[in-house]
Amino acid sequence: MDDEGKADDEISLNSENKSKKNLPPIRQASVVWQHYEKMFDDKGTLINIKCNYCNQQYSSKSSTTTLNDHWNKKYSKIQPGEVGSIEAAFNNSQHQTRVKSREEERSEILNNLINWVITDCQPFKVVDCPSFKEFVASLNSGFQVPS
Repeated sequence: MDDEGKADDEISLNSENKSKKNLPPIRQASVVWQHYEKMFDDKGTLINIKCNYCNQQYSSKSSTTTLNDHWNKKYSKIQPGEVGSIEAAFNNSQHQTRVKSREEERSEILNNLINWVITDCQPFKVVDCPSFKEFVASLNSGFQVPS
């Protein structure tokens, strides 16, 4: 029997070439996965997720948001060739086009010092250590370490 005379519902239910309209779209994998490795057991079951940089492990049920937050917090500032990277540090020292004012330089050093104390969980009193002050003075004699 041909499809003429049948209702649209009957044709769609019996048709071998069913439409793929109801299938969800295939999503592209998150870019965050380039920074993580999925760890599997011998049976091929996902057991955890490991950061490629610090080996921090996360549950297999962790969301990409959790992984992205970890990466952004710890590593987003040090991508090769970008701000904060070793390449950028060398490029900036060799090809500096604009001279920073003393206030800009002082502010940048202070922000870096505060960032280091906080992110590395250093005690605040570390900046009062005479050897630390001597070290900072050897890098920039004009910078006064706050106490």
